[in-house]
Amino acid sequence: MHLRKLVIVGFAVASLALIPATAANASTGTPGPAPTTETTHAAMTVSGYNAEVAEANGYKIVTNADGTQESVPVTDAAIAQRRQADQLRAAAPQETASPAVVCGDSWASGTKVANDTVAFNTGFIVYGAAYEHTWTVYADGFITANSWSTSGAGPASGNESWEGAIPGVVGPGIGGVPFGSASASVVLVDGTVCYSDGPTFTFG
Repeated sequence: MHLRKLVIVGFAVASLALIPATAANASTGTPGPAPTTETTHAAMTVSGYNAEVAEANGYKIVTNADGTQESVPVTDAAIAQRRQADQLRAAAPQETASPAVVCGDSWASGTKVANDTVAFNTGFIVYGAAYEHTWTVYADGFITANSWSTSGAGPASGNESWEGAIPGVVGPGIGGVPFGSASASVVLVDGTVCYSDGPTFTFG
């Protein structure tokens, strides 16, 4: 899956590199270089279908001759929803994967802050209204690990984002959103179940 990765390094890194390390500034607790924060994107992809959700919202899950499944709008309201979702998909940046399996985009970024805590930013956007979501961010340090998670209905807008902090993470390591897991998933109103392809970040 194509990943788009943006690494933003604070200007303070270059500035502090010009300051010689002396006993004076070491004894006063002068902070070191600003941490690096990276934002990584990964697609949301179709992992299956929930027929009960589809039916409750005016859709029907059908199985094609080749064994593949798809959600077909039945009611007028569902047809209008599908039309809007297709417009959003057409306007989105092109992915390397087949558009038929891409639900949208997910992202995560994080950095180590004081007291063995990893601060993070994460979220998703899907093409069309969501029925429910479950979202998790993990932080696996060299010595200890921890995670954060949330779940709920919708969002009808199809996009959601969070900022938070994961405590008790000792050592440098890697964090992000689980790959291909129900713990990082969105169910669309048409019954499509979308899993994140797992954006990750590193922390010091």
